[in-house]
Amino acid sequence: MTTTDAPTTIAWRPITPRFGAEIHAAQLHTLDDTGVDRLLHLLAERGVVVARRQAMDVDEQISLGRRLGPLHVHPAYADAQRPEVLVIHADADTAHAAGETWHSDVSCEPQPPAISMLRMEIVPDSGGDTLFADMYQAYESLSPAIQELLIGLTARHESPTYFADGAGSRDLPVGIHPVVRTHPVSGRRALYVNSGFTKRIVELRSRESEALLRMLYDHIAYEVVNQIRVHWEPDTVVLWDNRCVQHHAAFDYHPAVRHGYRVTTIGEIPTLERAS
Repeated sequence: MTTTDAPTTIAWRPITPRFGAEIHAAQLHTLDDTGVDRLLHLLAERGVVVARRQAMDVDEQISLGRRLGPLHVHPAYADAQRPEVLVIHADADTAHAAGETWHSDVSCEPQPPAISMLRMEIVPDSGGDTLFADMYQAYESLSPAIQELLIGLTARHESPTYFADGAGSRDLPVGIHPVVRTHPVSGRRALYVNSGFTKRIVELRSRESEALLRMLYDHIAYEVVNQIRVHWEPDTVVLWDNRCVQHHAAFDYHPAVRHGYRVTTIGEIPTLERAS
């Protein structure tokens, strides 16, 4: 199935019935303002957008990123020449690649990222896929009793210890966010804890927090019906909405080279809208 959304020129097909979209015959960096607005709404609804054969360089990627929102500067690993860019690189000397756990990008920020855009220039012959999990479905597929338990809870998100290596003397961010948040565009509720950054649930005792978070992390990791897997090709661009999506980078291609660039927009302070 292919869907064209007038009045823009974006044509897309679903990756699964409820999650992800792959677009065709559109160069993202040439979209007009209406096209960019439609792209943002598509991300809010579908979570992940995959675009192949994108003739885009780093400067054009930064320019497109600015049209999606104000750009985030990574607190530990921003590029020295282009602070808005995070270089994603792994080769034969890499012991651990970026993103080897389920996470939402830099959720430890007081205003965590909204849209991430990753463009790969060099990919291994096989492996190196990125897995994505839909946090709308993750929340909706919990039993009503667990959904009710999570409403009103908050969680502390901290920078991982390895951020300190790149941050130097700079203070690393810490954020307190609702365990369930409302997406500001779609109005839907999404689960918002992740094993990469979430340290504990504030309102619970330590053992209670640990047990509940472990259950939620297992739910995210093992409910494969809520997931998609994206295979990278050169000049593939993938955008995802961190407010309703988590991702996991598969490091199964050592010693091959994988190289690309990510730009990320700053989101709003996460909130949960209560039913009236």
